[in-house]
Amino acid sequence: MYKGWLTFLMLWVLGEIFSHTANASSSQVPVLASRFQQRNRGSTVSILAGNSMKGVAQRSRRQLDDSGPGQQANPVQAAAYLDDLFKDYATARKQLVGSFNKRSRIAVVFMCFNRAGVIRQSLPAVMRSDGVEQFDLFISQDGGAGYNIEKDLHFPESSSIVYIRHKFNLCTGLHHHFVKSFTFDIMDYDGLIIVEEDNVVHPQALQLLARMIDLSIEQPEIGIVSLVDMDNSAFLDDRKYAEGINRVNGTMGHLWVYGFHKSRYEAVRSNLYDYYNTIKGHDYGMKHEPPLSDKIKALLVSKGFPADGELSQDRFFIYSLENAGYRQRYQTLFRFFEPIGYLGLHHRHTETAFFNMFGRGMFNGRIKPQAAFDVTKDTTMLLDIKAGVRDHINRVWLQYFPGKVHEELVNNTFVSLMEGRLNGVEAMADIKSAGMKYIASKTGNKLIIATFAGGNI
Repeated sequence: MYKGWLTFLMLWVLGEIFSHTANASSSQVPVLASRFQQRNRGSTVSILAGNSMKGVAQRSRRQLDDSGPGQQANPVQAAAYLDDLFKDYATARKQLVGSFNKRSRIAVVFMCFNRAGVIRQSLPAVMRSDGVEQFDLFISQDGGAGYNIEKDLHFPESSSIVYIRHKFNLCTGLHHHFVKSFTFDIMDYDGLIIVEEDNVVHPQALQLLARMIDLSIEQPEIGIVSLVDMDNSAFLDDRKYAEGINRVNGTMGHLWVYGFHKSRYEAVRSNLYDYYNTIKGHDYGMKHEPPLSDKIKALLVSKGFPADGELSQDRFFIYSLENAGYRQRYQTLFRFFEPIGYLGLHHRHTETAFFNMFGRGMFNGRIKPQAAFDVTKDTTMLLDIKAGVRDHINRVWLQYFPGKVHEELVNNTFVSLMEGRLNGVEAMADIKSAGMKYIASKTGNKLIIATFAGGNI
């Protein structure tokens, strides 16, 4: 995510090593990176209640899955199941939610499958969100899951939470299509917020996303709204910008915790159904292999989308929004969730590699969601953020190097931060690491110079 930034840092510090003759004492090196790490770790403890979720929430129960644990994906049956739901919305609504009555204009859908340990961390955070009673919450669990959430939860009929356990394993492609069509076609909500199972949300995340959806309605280029998936807090002043949102390229960031208005869905609905009809009946796990990959690529070309574009339903959704004029998204400056999906649907990394990429923790303060504002509309504000980036880097930089940080590194860091692709916690740790290697080089440790020159920082 921040390889370009990291490459520049390595080249710059190498230049510092070989151009400066001042001898910096290693006694000047403070332990700074750990403070940044500690600030951003462990912030979910107050949200979670342990391994058991009994009694946490209530819901209206709709048991659709009549199969036992361990059921394998059957694409043909899954397609028939959804086709049957989509042919009559009124009947589908009765089948899916029974006599449940809508109580809000925005639906929150928690999507999950069978990872009990992950769900036990993430679902309580959603249900204990501030103002959760303002939303209708749907738990949509893929069929074939060996884990039944009702083993941990009890949902009285009086609640505004609906648990839908599908008859078949839809896999991610069909499941995401179901969630969108269910929310807008079947249930006729005004807005949708999606939380995937491998994300632990901040207590105010739902309120903030709902506010962002409302702000997006009158913005002709804003399609979706999302929580930034990288932790930039080491470079930002949360006293000023915790409520700030930012316009970014629509393709920036993952679709892990996000939302959008019904008008955006309606603008791309036909495209989404074309994608649905292309993938249904196929094993979606094989979308990168023929024949399914060839069919999706042909669909991309027919729509005028990049022929070599990504084949996922998420990216097809983004392409469709862009083609409809929604080329940007609203994104938070601070991360209001903690990703825990290193074994998730998107990534297959070790835990260490995953957190090195995305960082740990989330914003651990409090905000006023209704105060959310667009920082990109104020040039003075952007200049102030950039000045803050320079100041944050220099606080660490000047502990190691004889001069202030080069402006090109400030520019690179600022742009990466504003685009939501900079892991700030890890980047600040890299600055410290580079500084320590620079000091070692001035004391004649050739082995460390050689290691740094090889890019291992």
